[in-house]
Amino acid sequence: MGAVDTRPRPAGQTVRSRKVAPYLVDCDCHHLWHKIDEIFPYLPRQYVQEIKDFGSMFPLGGWTNMPNSHGYRIDHDVDETTDFAEFTIREHLDPYGFDAAILTGQMVYPVVGMTNLDYAAAICRAHNDWTLEHWAAKDERFRVVLAVGPNDPVQAVAEIERLGDHPAVVGVMLPAGGRHPYGNRVYHPIYAAAEQHGLTIMTHFGGEGRGQTNPPTAAGFPTYYLEMRMARPQIAQAHAVSLICEGVFEKFPGLTWVFVEVDTWWIPGMLDHFDADWKAVRDYTPWVRRLPSEYFRSHIRVGTQPMEQPRSREHLLSFLEHAHADEVLVYASDFPHWDWDAPTSVAPDFPASMRNRIFGETAREAFHL
Repeated sequence: MGAVDTRPRPAGQTVRSRKVAPYLVDCDCHHLWHKIDEIFPYLPRQYVQEIKDFGSMFPLGGWTNMPNSHGYRIDHDVDETTDFAEFTIREHLDPYGFDAAILTGQMVYPVVGMTNLDYAAAICRAHNDWTLEHWAAKDERFRVVLAVGPNDPVQAVAEIERLGDHPAVVGVMLPAGGRHPYGNRVYHPIYAAAEQHGLTIMTHFGGEGRGQTNPPTAAGFPTYYLEMRMARPQIAQAHAVSLICEGVFEKFPGLTWVFVEVDTWWIPGMLDHFDADWKAVRDYTPWVRRLPSEYFRSHIRVGTQPMEQPRSREHLLSFLEHAHADEVLVYASDFPHWDWDAPTSVAPDFPASMRNRIFGETAREAFHL
């Protein structure tokens, strides 16, 4: 499990659990508001009034629309007076000794399905300013991934230019429910801006099947939440394959992409199949100069949550080897949701030889921490 961290820590930080890695990073720490009213001070009056008149107008899906604080763990009492940032520091960062937590939001993922692109951009700007003031300013361990509207690359680039050099900002969020696979050249200006500012691109499961986004599976719209959970890997695979086939990492060699909450079991099989097919039909994508698995291992990282649970430890170790876990996987908790993975519960599953990479060093490199 690793040695107890004995380094001096700022006042208020108390490690109540054995620290699982010398440098510990959570690549999926959600931050939420109680009500959308909290971002009113950062929104133009026009949109404040529209929300008061008509509600948020966020396009909804049929599976996981969690209003207000319902995303927080049901084993803790939270109400309208709870300061969620302080709650996260007290219940998550301090007990496990985190050195950094990547704030992945959640509330604004539906912007990918909005038809009013100006409103979507305004919501993202307000969300980013609110995050910096009410979260990042409270603890330097909180790191911010900018919300942008991917359907409007012009305004997305403007937001990256506005806040990309802020010391707390480490990335740009493109929710998984994009209008196109993310290798599509319509998004390339966003990648150019991110690369210029040294920011990592993140994709978190969310936004699929909402508003003008595509159905969340190739077969159409599923009925049940369980089906949606099983759909996450195919969405991630489509984006990852698109990024490689469209030559994104040839065009932007300094770009790193982190997928979170999309499972991990698909990685070995996809890479083996991808390499084999590329060898057979590589003349159709001559700009893909290396094996697809090499691009993946060099540029793409995947969060551990939800952690795979094979029937035997031998199967798990085989999976980790074939997935190149020491290069590709990064620890992600999904805190504070009902199925979050505490580092102390996940760490025993990983061999000591790769534990420090998965729980900190790989993320530290990806986000330039």
